[in-house]
Amino acid sequence: APKRAEPPPFIKFVIVIVMARRSSRKQHRGDEEKSSSSSESSEMMGSEKLNDGEFMNSASSKNDLVVVKDQSDGDDSESGDSDSGDEQMEDNANQTHEPMKGSDDVDSTNSEDNDSDDEDQGAASKTGDSPPPISKSWAALTTHSPCYTGGTVAFSHAPSMTTTVASPSEDLPSAQHYILAQRGGDVSIIEASTGLLLRTLRKGKMYQGGHDLSTDYNENDDEDSEDEDMMDAEAITAFALSPNNIDVVAVTRSHLVRRYSLAAPDAAEKNLMDGKETKDKSSPKSVTSVTDPAKVAFSFGKSGHSLPVTKVAFHPSGIFFATGSVDGLVKIWDVRNGYATHALHPTSSSDGGSGRGRYTVTCLEWRPTATSLILAIGREDGSISIHDLLLNAHDTKKASLPVAVLRDHLSAVTCVAWASDVGGSKNSTGAAVSSPGARKQHGGGVFFSSGRDSVINTWLISEEDTKEVNGPKRKKKKASKDDSGQQQLVSIKVSYRRIRTMPIYEQVEGMVLLPHKFRPASKTKDQKAILDKKNIVLATCGTKGIVRLWKATPGDKDGSILDVISELSPLAAQNGDEAFGEENGGYTSLHLTSLSTTHLSPMLVAIDSEHNMTFLRAHWNGDGGATLGFYTDRAIVGHNGEILDLSVIPHVGNSDDCDKHTVAIATNSSQVRIFGLGEAKEDEIGGNTQNHSALSPRGMLDGHTAIVLSIDASPCGRYLATASKDKTMRLWHVTSQICVAVATGHTEAIGSVALSNKVGCYDVGGKAAENGAGAFAVTASKDRTLKIWPLPGTTVLNRWAQGQDGENPLDARLSARAHEKDINIVSVAPNDSLIATGSQDKQVKLWRSTDLSLHGTLKGHKRGVWDCQFSTHDRVLATASGDRTLKLWSIADCSCVRTFQGHMAGVLRVRFLGTGSQLLSSGSDGLIKLWTIRTNECESTMDGHDDKIWALDLSRCGTALFSGGADSKITVWRDTTKEKDDAVRAAEEQNIAMEQKLSNHLRHKQYEEALEIALQLEKPHQVLRVLIDIVEKDTKSSRGIETLKGHVAKWSPDRLRQMLKYSREWNTRARNSHIAMLVLKAVVTTIPATKLASYEGVTAILAGIAPYAERHFDRLDRMVGDSYLLDFTLFSMGSLHGSNNEDYSKWTERSKYVLPPKEAEGKIQIGGSLIVGGKTNRVDNKGSSDDEDIITIGDSDTDVSSDDS
Repeated sequence: APKRAEPPPFIKFVIVIVMARRSSRKQHRGDEEKSSSSSESSEMMGSEKLNDGEFMNSASSKNDLVVVKDQSDGDDSESGDSDSGDEQMEDNANQTHEPMKGSDDVDSTNSEDNDSDDEDQGAASKTGDSPPPISKSWAALTTHSPCYTGGTVAFSHAPSMTTTVASPSEDLPSAQHYILAQRGGDVSIIEASTGLLLRTLRKGKMYQGGHDLSTDYNENDDEDSEDEDMMDAEAITAFALSPNNIDVVAVTRSHLVRRYSLAAPDAAEKNLMDGKETKDKSSPKSVTSVTDPAKVAFSFGKSGHSLPVTKVAFHPSGIFFATGSVDGLVKIWDVRNGYATHALHPTSSSDGGSGRGRYTVTCLEWRPTATSLILAIGREDGSISIHDLLLNAHDTKKASLPVAVLRDHLSAVTCVAWASDVGGSKNSTGAAVSSPGARKQHGGGVFFSSGRDSVINTWLISEEDTKEVNGPKRKKKKASKDDSGQQQLVSIKVSYRRIRTMPIYEQVEGMVLLPHKFRPASKTKDQKAILDKKNIVLATCGTKGIVRLWKATPGDKDGSILDVISELSPLAAQNGDEAFGEENGGYTSLHLTSLSTTHLSPMLVAIDSEHNMTFLRAHWNGDGGATLGFYTDRAIVGHNGEILDLSVIPHVGNSDDCDKHTVAIATNSSQVRIFGLGEAKEDEIGGNTQNHSALSPRGMLDGHTAIVLSIDASPCGRYLATASKDKTMRLWHVTSQICVAVATGHTEAIGSVALSNKVGCYDVGGKAAENGAGAFAVTASKDRTLKIWPLPGTTVLNRWAQGQDGENPLDARLSARAHEKDINIVSVAPNDSLIATGSQDKQVKLWRSTDLSLHGTLKGHKRGVWDCQFSTHDRVLATASGDRTLKLWSIADCSCVRTFQGHMAGVLRVRFLGTGSQLLSSGSDGLIKLWTIRTNECESTMDGHDDKIWALDLSRCGTALFSGGADSKITVWRDTTKEKDDAVRAAEEQNIAMEQKLSNHLRHKQYEEALEIALQLEKPHQVLRVLIDIVEKDTKSSRGIETLKGHVAKWSPDRLRQMLKYSREWNTRARNSHIAMLVLKAVVTTIPATKLASYEGVTAILAGIAPYAERHFDRLDRMVGDSYLLDFTLFSMGSLHGSNNEDYSKWTERSKYVLPPKEAEGKIQIGGSLIVGGKTNRVDNKGSSDDEDIITIGDSDTDVSSDDS
């Protein structure tokens, strides 16, 4: 029977659209019916869901949300076999969720009544304020990774400083703002505005798409491993940033000196270091946007130091840099030529400075002028060597000797600074010196030095002319003749004389000279009297943890030495509340920078012993005030240590701030850190600003004397409870960050704390609160006891927060021995009626909060229980255990309802998501898993940590997930289910539209347009069909492959690689090899071989095509050779049929050359004859001659002859 013709492609498309619309309308009716029924059931259940005092009593009612009881053993029990219980729990738990499968069978009588409700729900879903009904994917929004572990810190230079000899091009990204800091054996590149770790010098981008890419730093790594030893050999011990903000010179532990380029690799190669104009005028890629590791632009080889290099300093010109080592040697390097020019050895103080010493270099500082080469070297013995490389350049013997050695410090010298506008050239008696023949390249002025001997010394720089009779004959710089006619050489003698010593009473770790732009402008008379433009201002910090400002007033240059500059006097000091403090370890360094979150405003950056970077700005207190102070602009936390616990602090009464969260974090310290998640602005450069979500420090709670182990925030967001190893629990007022109450009574460390969850109870005070009607805190300790501490109410707590009564004690109302082993977790039910405790004894116990009587015991875990959480929608409890499982328990009968398996290590934390239909869990394997309770399946796995995840918490609105672990990282996750679904839907719609376009082009034989669409859709079969049509079309028009060549000329390298990959696959089959070879021919004849070889991956693809191409050519060669046998056979036979009386010579003249067999639609054509199915048949067409007989090769004609007869 003839086949029915297929409809055109566009008819198929219309049919598919119609069927899809019918299905969607049917599903929509089912949704409305399900929504109506679920809303009615929720109204019926609303009166008895989580009412006060009914959490456990109503669990046994007929409408109990969990009626599935596990009849098997509790260890491995799973109640997923009961479909009726699953459906009932899902119906009640997912009232706002999508309907279950099979909802189409529900009666649709109430669907029309709920049209308005469905429209409202649809409008609400479009706003994006609420999470999707069923979450399936989460992505990392931001990650706070450890970016600084101690050592050198460098800030990108201001734009005015980048236009130097080494960076003449205006196209260099000099206006980028970033921070370089040592991170283990690597250097991290930190975004200045947000404090986020972008990448490292050696490893590149550290974090991408929720996956940690860092492998170089881990506190728990084995120090004895071979990989660690190899890593240590390449660990960076010191580095310095060039003034061009592009080059970084780093020295490794193996004494290799390398110059890295922070720009894009291809752009960095075009930026020459010799001051010549570059041919490529395009600006290089931004330093902060590059994700690859920094490229080694040049290697200087071994440093020549015998001990590790600890200091590297660039000259302001960017042409030279100095390296200082523990062995006391300082070497000067030429960046352009790549070799060391000077070796500056320390001088010993025992022999008057003529011998060599061995003292660690603690300070390296160039004089901040690009036209001089003056270097100050501070060492651990308290000496300072001043070297002027240009002053003694004419004498090679004196080139490496210091022009002055200062030995007035009694301890290590940490910082030095020059003030060039003060003083002048004076001789040893204090008289001013003025010589027109003297070279002023060293310059006069005042020199400041500070050290760990708690003093700041002020030095006066003086220059004196000296004359040498019969001086060196070569390279004479300045020669004159005296009265006797002898030739004399004029030289300069430089001396530094200490004129002031100011005691600071703390070990000075950082000292900087503040230029005028770093000072607050003095507008009023009182302000000018305190701070004048001519004053010299110094900023210092040290072991006391306070940043201070000092000022000195320049005097008469023509007066005595003491009149040159006044004593340093205090100008301003950091507030005690904002200062880091001596008890915390003090500050370790002080820097000047022009980085800001809103504009290019100069600031001070103080780095403390806990690796925090605090940005300070000096300002006048009050409007027109006459006192100076410091304002803390922001802070960057370099290293948090191990994250033990965290809690999201809810926002009170403002639903618009759902994307701005505050989180309290407990690290392995006695302090609790407060972080805020919000939008951080990049620095405004060229009028462009960008916003990024980032975690920024908001404060610190300091009061415990030991490590804080647990944190919990009140539902009202006003209070925070912390438990510590110091056996105390503290209650904090979040707004004022003041400890308002302390609970003491446990005999061991408190491992967990929880606050009551009813918001209204926090307003209850007086006797009612003492009797248990108000809010309370619950603590569980290592002493295996459980205690309840009533809170006095908001009125009393606010009074305590004002500091009127100091720290107030809390009294325990109830206490009980809860477990036989350590208690790991304590949790309070949503209505405060029950308390759950999990212990190392593998049990979870439920306690009544009114009298701490035991309600029930949950047994089933095979190892200790690390976490337990009540559901806010169902009467169930979720537990996480070290046996790698999660369990869901019924509160009514203490039976196991669900068991979730999937973690590869112990499960540490669990949280309910949304309406209680899903779970989030974190484990020791560093993974976070998303579970759907109804299906018992893991919907998604998030990989953002590389160590145990101890802390996990959700925001109240469910839009943000916070996780922290032993890897010192804090990751913020957001739900991306809706975005991914929208992206998939958009991709499907686009795919359908492109498919329709492709069908239309093929139907209209527009093969050129069809080819591009098929390539865009990445459909090799469609591409093959289009190419066959194009080749046949060109063959008929005798154009060869001209059309194909035209397409090849337009293809990009990516498109070319795509086509060659397709050709490689086609070439594996004989029937498609012809098209593959034609594509390859068009490619090699259109694109030059050198250009084709330069494309990445093309060589490997061609190597895969060659073997099959050789095989196909061998097959064709054999076929051509075999065809000659057929010619010989036909020649020998003379004639095929006896009835043919024609002369054989005429037949040979009329015959054609035997071509290779060609199969088309099941027919084989040989030599102009047609063979069908391998049988001998005769075509009995009217008007046909005997020459049109159909022959069969290799088959007998017995059957045919019999049939003919």
